[in-house]
Formats: sequence, structure tokens, C-alpha cells
Amino acid sequence: MDRSLADSRVEAVSTDLRFIAGFNAALCVATTALRASGHRTVTQSGHHVKTIESLELTIKADSKVIQRFKTFDNKRNKSVYDVAGAVSDQELIPNAWRCPCP
Repeated sequence: MDRSLADSRVEAVSTDLRFIAGFNAALCVATTALRASGHRTVTQSGHHVKTIESLELTIKADSKVIQRFKTFDNKRNKSVYDVAGAVSDQELIPNAWRCPCP
């Protein structure tokens, strides 16, 4: 998680790669919370979404946090699979990731 978060701050790489690194760090935290509660997802299509949705139970995240995280997952998918340059500077950590966390 620390490495991904550090990578998200490297200005010499594209905003897409920085966003993906930040997303991976956040997903790692969500996965850690899920495993700490004694659960895990099966590696299959949609497992990122299931991990994100588990935050409601593992850390009592509210629906706004979960929806924002899902939006970031969609943006990551678009950047990885569809379009290079899909991420703007405003969507990078810490700009876009500020949320009303409990």
C-alpha cells in the first residue's frame, strides 16, 4: 500500500498511472479491512466492486464514500482498458479522494 501511494505522487509519470497507483493503494486498504474481518473475495470479474461494497460492513463507510470509490473504479477501468489520458490532474490524490469519511 505504501509503495502504491508513493507511486501516486510521482509527477514524472502520467496522471493515468498516478491515479491507478492511488486507486490500488485505496483498494489494498479495503482488502485489508475485509480480510481483517475474516472474509475475502474470490478473484473473478467484479471482485473489486465486492471489496469496495464490503466497506459498508468492515469500516461502516457511508454510501457516499462507497459510491465515490465505485466511480474511481470505473475511471481506473476506463484508463486501463479503454482510453489513455482519461484522468485529469483534478482527479489525482489528494484532490479527488477527499471524502466525508466517518
